[in-house]
Amino acid sequence: MLDWSSRHVLYPQGTSLRALMLSERDPRAYWNYLRIMQAVNLVAGPIGRRPPVRPVRPVRQHPDWSVSLGAAGTAPSMFPAKFSFDVNAAPDCANDYLVYAINASPSPTQANIVAFNNLYSGSGTPFCVGQLAPTVIWAYQVSNVALPTSPIISLDGTKVAFVDGASDAVFHVLNPSAGAVGGTVGAPLTPTAAQDITVTLTGATTDSLSPPFVDYYNDVAYVGSDSGHVFKITGVFKGTPALAGSPWPRTSGSAKLTAPVIDFSTGEIFLGSSDGNLYGYTRGGAEFYPLTIGNNTAFGGIVDAPVVDAVNGLLYVGTGDSAILATSAAISQVSTSSFTIVQTASIGKGAIAPIHAGAFNNAYFNSPMNGMTGTTEWFYYACGVTASPLSHPQLWQVSFDSTRLMNSSATALPGIGLSLHNGEVCSPLTEFQNGVDRLFLGLLTTQVVEFFDISTSTTPTLGAPGQVAEAGGTSGIIVDNVSMVNQASSIYFTTLASSANCGGNFCAVKLTQGGLQ
Repeated sequence: MLDWSSRHVLYPQGTSLRALMLSERDPRAYWNYLRIMQAVNLVAGPIGRRPPVRPVRPVRQHPDWSVSLGAAGTAPSMFPAKFSFDVNAAPDCANDYLVYAINASPSPTQANIVAFNNLYSGSGTPFCVGQLAPTVIWAYQVSNVALPTSPIISLDGTKVAFVDGASDAVFHVLNPSAGAVGGTVGAPLTPTAAQDITVTLTGATTDSLSPPFVDYYNDVAYVGSDSGHVFKITGVFKGTPALAGSPWPRTSGSAKLTAPVIDFSTGEIFLGSSDGNLYGYTRGGAEFYPLTIGNNTAFGGIVDAPVVDAVNGLLYVGTGDSAILATSAAISQVSTSSFTIVQTASIGKGAIAPIHAGAFNNAYFNSPMNGMTGTTEWFYYACGVTASPLSHPQLWQVSFDSTRLMNSSATALPGIGLSLHNGEVCSPLTEFQNGVDRLFLGLLTTQVVEFFDISTSTTPTLGAPGQVAEAGGTSGIIVDNVSMVNQASSIYFTTLASSANCGGNFCAVKLTQGGLQ
């Protein structure tokens, strides 16, 4: 939940021996372990005493803070990134920070990447005492183009990797401490060559769907491009970044690629394409045959990276126009070992809207068996479309059998039609367990953020106050902290339009998890 990648590589039943072994290869497995062990850590766990779950306070109809990012925010379906990575750790005003890549052309009056600390601030009695808003740590104008994808942070928090919007696209590793640190969104610094190490992705053209995916253990990153190229960059955070040689870059068709995602159980790399195909590679660069998921029409592509369950050898990918189920938007479950489709479920009418990544409920991670009660049954949630003749966004629930085989029939949740706007697009979904199992999403046409209580399977409910207005809807949403401290359990995103809350500019927004306070 702390950057885009931590919600795309999952380790259910994280206390299993296999998952713990995988944590030696991927720190996301350890982050997943911390999530699963929340119940233990709330009292005392192997990594020390943890704060109790924060009770939901009376709802306030305004954000904790909303600060200007200038002429744009994070691009649609992309995410900010947060350090530190432990959702159970005590909040830290000085060292916890957020990075926003801004999808605006930089200038002496417009940053395109900024970091904030003093996150746990706002009106009332915030944890960061005396702070009504976060503090800018650094703000830079990098290159001369917008940043259209999500950033990712090094394990020690000192560096940030991202890809810019140039043609050919350029991979950046920003190390603020290697030079002057400071600036503001409206008066950014220009990083020195020592601060901003760059690698041109030669032949990439642009990159609009693929943030970098970092293999921390091997210190390499993988990036897709809008021209179907897949790049490997070595020495990302611990060495000198450089393009890997033959057989990289590889070519996966000629359409826009999503971010690659590694299955650390097998070492295989998976990514989707706007042509509707799912592509796979070994880490050595050998390609699997593409697997057809969507039908390569206007909404028949794959627009988000697949979600990989590294423990159970499965991945999940959505499309707005399925090649398997005619006239349907759909979610497909794929075996990572055989690279075959295991099951496909319709999530409403096809050819209406793109389908962004969904999210599992807490039971999928925590419950070793698929139970028959509302608190232990496994579900995947996706924002699809209502059934014909309507074309409204709809929340769908996909269930599983005891072997984690996805059922072919998804359920349109009754009473939870998301809006009455035909063809409206949802943000990617974000789930988090903090006393209550919550599902967060933004609606772009309705211009709101909202959350659902999915603690019980049969009766998901729209949490009060239901919807909070956010200009243009929201970018991807990240979540931090299980904490009872004021304003320390939060969600973060940017608006997708200018807002009066930020002086007519785009906003970076923090809301508390409980009731979107």
